[in-house]
Amino acid sequence: MRRVVSALTAVLALAACTSRRPQIVAPLADTVAGSDTSVIAAMIAELQDDVLTAYERDEPPEIETGMIPPAIGGARIGVGPGDVLIAGELERAPSRWPLRVDRDTVTEVRSKRLETHLAQDLSAAWVADELSWRISFCGRTTVIPLRITMLYARDGDRWVPVFEHTSFGHAPAPHHDGQLYGTTIPAAVVSGDLRDALSRVASPVLFNQLARDPSVVATGPEAMLLGPDVTAEWHGVDVLHAQLAPGRMTAEDRRIGTVGRSPGTSTVAYWIGNVIADLPARPGVAAGKARLRATLVFEKRRFVTVVPDRKPEPTQRLEGKSCGVDAKDCKWVLVQAHVSQPIGDQDLATRVFGTALTSTALESGEPLKVTCDDGHTPDGRAPLTAPEVAPRRPAAAATGTP
Repeated sequence: MRRVVSALTAVLALAACTSRRPQIVAPLADTVAGSDTSVIAAMIAELQDDVLTAYERDEPPEIETGMIPPAIGGARIGVGPGDVLIAGELERAPSRWPLRVDRDTVTEVRSKRLETHLAQDLSAAWVADELSWRISFCGRTTVIPLRITMLYARDGDRWVPVFEHTSFGHAPAPHHDGQLYGTTIPAAVVSGDLRDALSRVASPVLFNQLARDPSVVATGPEAMLLGPDVTAEWHGVDVLHAQLAPGRMTAEDRRIGTVGRSPGTSTVAYWIGNVIADLPARPGVAAGKARLRATLVFEKRRFVTVVPDRKPEPTQRLEGKSCGVDAKDCKWVLVQAHVSQPIGDQDLATRVFGTALTSTALESGEPLKVTCDDGHTPDGRAPLTAPEVAPRRPAAAATGTP
């Protein structure tokens, strides 16, 4: 009996020693995955509904929130060269859709690829979508494809928009008069230290040098980089091969803020600004400089170094904590970027409607007017005026996952 007790004691002692061996943990642990799945699903569903409703209503966004610095505020960037609204200007935001059209006919906006991704501490979410703006005339439907990215803050039990960036994909080129084209964005930063930290992360992306430091970008399903050209789009691990625009880009002006009650404990930061691109020559287009618009989203994440069979380091015991609680071994990584070049109404309408376009002064506020191929409407009336956007609710949207 004593031998049995002694053997059992030895087994228990061995098990106790084994249980104290360090566990291997993955770097950049995603605390969202360990959260209540029903809560996560409800938050995503609520946000997607808010986004689709915003398309439908096309109204000024709600800007009252304590989750972003008032001195930085939010922004809405549209397709046209003057479509830039900052902070308090959002209270009078006009339609987000390009071109001025009248109200006689209802058009349709469809969400084609809605993706939502939650921050690890659930304080924010970044969103991307492909939109189809459809205008019917002469018995046909003209489709204007648009890309849109957004950042939302979680303020109590509601989602509040931080910024929105809409663009029409086209190859970037210098303006025909050699001048930098498009409204500038006034500079403002929540702190110089944050500006410097985010600039170090953004530089390899803007300089097309990601191969030198791939750790500055996230490479999971939540990562996306979007450039001005319609083909410039990368998701997940493919972002490591991204080249947002040909040539080198340098920051001109930028607004840098954080999402959270206190910048010191925030784990999500945003950058809204202009960049100047040195564009090389291509067939039919001379080399030159162009002003582009950039919106970037960053998340502070913990990098954990794991050495098997060694005593756990203090950083390993912090693995499950938010970087907002303890910032040890945390650093900023880029999770979403959208760089675009504005396009004037006349140029956009010409590309879309071709010879059917009869308007000649869209930049001066003239409504969009088009004709059928023979220059007349089907019933012989004067040239048609395309309708002002009055979007219906998108028929369907893909479900994003955190």
